[in-house]
Amino acid sequence: MASRPHRSDAARIVAALERAVSGELPALLPRQRWFGDKGRPIGAVALRDCAALGARGWLVLVDVAFAAGPDQTYAVPLVLGREGLAPGALSMALEAAGAPALALDAFDDPEFCRELLGAFERRVTVPTCRDGVVRFVRTERFPADAAAHAPRRLTGEQSNTSVIYGASLVFKAIRRIRPGIAIDCEVGAFLTSRARFAHVPPLAGAIEYAPASGPVTTLGVLQGYVANHGDGWSWVTAHLKNLPPERVDALSDDVFRELRGLGAITGELHGALACDPGDADFSPEPIAAADAAAWSARVVDDVGHTCERVRGRLSTLPPELAAGARALVANEAELVARARDLEILGGQRGMKIRVHGDYHLGQTLRTDGGFVVLDFEGEPGRPAADARRKQCALVDVAGMLRSLDYAVQATLPPSGAAVEAGERWVGHASATFLDGYREAAARAAVPLLPASPAAFARVLAAFELDKALYEVRYELDNRPAWLAVPLRGLGRLLARERLVS
Repeated sequence: MASRPHRSDAARIVAALERAVSGELPALLPRQRWFGDKGRPIGAVALRDCAALGARGWLVLVDVAFAAGPDQTYAVPLVLGREGLAPGALSMALEAAGAPALALDAFDDPEFCRELLGAFERRVTVPTCRDGVVRFVRTERFPADAAAHAPRRLTGEQSNTSVIYGASLVFKAIRRIRPGIAIDCEVGAFLTSRARFAHVPPLAGAIEYAPASGPVTTLGVLQGYVANHGDGWSWVTAHLKNLPPERVDALSDDVFRELRGLGAITGELHGALACDPGDADFSPEPIAAADAAAWSARVVDDVGHTCERVRGRLSTLPPELAAGARALVANEAELVARARDLEILGGQRGMKIRVHGDYHLGQTLRTDGGFVVLDFEGEPGRPAADARRKQCALVDVAGMLRSLDYAVQATLPPSGAAVEAGERWVGHASATFLDGYREAAARAAVPLLPASPAAFARVLAAFELDKALYEVRYELDNRPAWLAVPLRGLGRLLARERLVS
């Protein structure tokens, strides 16, 4: 590992970083794909803590204050003095002791990524400028030949940043920092070491930040690389794009068979998460009436919050989106009624368990042995405590069904024969996924699902509506051009519910 800066040089660099963070990051952060608060104006950004890694690298944490709502902490690792990165990379001007320099996104720099892996190999501990420490810890799954693998940053859309090391390891840098040990560490260790569930990447290590006061916090997770054929979203959308739009439902038998397998793996995942009654963090618990009422009340609140947000943006939406947005607002009372169907769970004698919490096609990888499930951190917009709460397993099922609908709506033309073929495709894909899921979930050690078919259908529909409302809020903040997709989905869900009511 390269030597760290001299103490006096480090002090000058920290002071320069403080100035650049407060002066330049407020404008730069909203342009970063991984920045999860694009819908909120930034009031100020301040350096929280930092630690030198090698001669040029810095592990930097910043506190972001917003005009409204809670502050957030982000990790913005930087390297100093290297020019020529790809356009759009994060870049800040620094001035330390009168010498101009650049601070750039560290994960675009292969040297920094190699420094990271070397720190894991040596189990390095480095001090921070605010009297804390950063520790690189590893598990028995860390490979002996890790240093031989060259790093490569992954470029897909993510709320975090990932670096792959050959065919050996994947490092996921957590960008929005939540106090405490990351759920990917906690759940990954449980599923691989305790439940022996083969369909998750094995945990190989983690970066831990121990501040001068407060809980130890995970900054990054190192996992074993899983040889794969790409993520589930890319697979489904590529398949749909390569078919005549009006015949997608008739030409997808192979995909439907694989989706049945994905459903089975999802059911096995929930069974694995419910397999240890002796671990308080993972032991299944009965769903009480109070649980069901609280879940229903939360979704009712989300209905109101979503409709309020949409009302506030109606005048700014283009005509092709405004009609769907007005329909959403007009159906607020019906959405509330559907949300209250979750109260059914209070009388079903089912169990609540730890769940994935943000389950969709993009959180899966296709492999020769089936699918592998990724990223147990929960929805980016939810508090960390929500991701750890035990839930009805159908939360994850609803997320995958919405993802299947999203794939069709994002791929096929929104008019003509393709619309009917797409609806048939979603219906068949959802049915095969559910067949595989219910068969596997029935083998779990505890009851995970409502016993009656009618209760199962009503509760699942309520969770699907909840997911679609979240999608509306996400698209409003991040990708307004995609807003039509969840709006159409909500319309179809409501129409389906009217038919069975």
